[in-house]
Amino acid sequence: MFIEVGPAAVAVQARKHGEPYSFDQAEIERYIAKVLSDVGEYLPVLKQRAYKIRNTVHLPHVAKSMVDAVKCVDEVALTPMAAVAGAVADSIKVYLSNREIDFASVNNGGDVSVLSRDGRAVRIAIGDISRNIITPYKLVVKGLASFGMATSGFGGRSFTLGIADAATVVADSGAVADAAATYVGNATNVDSWLVARRKAAEIEPDTDIPDEMVTVRVGKLDGELVREALSRGLAAALKLKEAGVIREAVLMLKDEMVTTIGEQGGTIKLEMLNGD
Repeated sequence: MFIEVGPAAVAVQARKHGEPYSFDQAEIERYIAKVLSDVGEYLPVLKQRAYKIRNTVHLPHVAKSMVDAVKCVDEVALTPMAAVAGAVADSIKVYLSNREIDFASVNNGGDVSVLSRDGRAVRIAIGDISRNIITPYKLVVKGLASFGMATSGFGGRSFTLGIADAATVVADSGAVADAAATYVGNATNVDSWLVARRKAAEIEPDTDIPDEMVTVRVGKLDGELVREALSRGLAAALKLKEAGVIREAVLMLKDEMVTTIGEQGGTIKLEMLNGD
């Protein structure tokens, strides 16, 4: 089922007793519209750096989830808007989960929230945002009843301070995965004349990060610069993994890749089409 409501483009898949399960599309559209309305009402709050938001009791549940997720990742650098797509996907998943379904996948523009009650293996392809293609890589998640996956990178729907083609993160929720992917993607940065940046407000006056210098062009980088950018992103991802904020991360730039996933893997493994 594919649903478009305002800025949200949501693909929902579900199974019940092992069989495909369909929802009432009009009902789900109404729910998404309500969630987006709640977020929109609190935009002045949600566009602040998360450390400034001290009292979240009055916030609707999706807005609170956004704030909580960003505070787990980096409350000084990020605003809660860094978690909005993942938080909305989480909310839809929870809304659908009371129907005794076995499996649900909610893909909100590439930010995915998954329910897998039996913990069976779930395979999710990783896309290359800048080239709008599916890469040969797939993440295989097994044994997790609920998790989220998100990708950030240059050329995506949102601004980035980095240059990664894809910074993909798996976490226990879509909101945290979304915020963490933004954080890790931002870290993939190098100082080079080949990377052009502009103030975000010059491109989008209503942005939540008006004074940040966001990436607008990436030239032909040599191998050393690619590895430097990926190394910085990997360090950021490992910091979050060691703190227990995320499960794993995969970063790609110019056909090179780094990952936090060990050779043996575990709950999460990386598969490559026609490769190891």
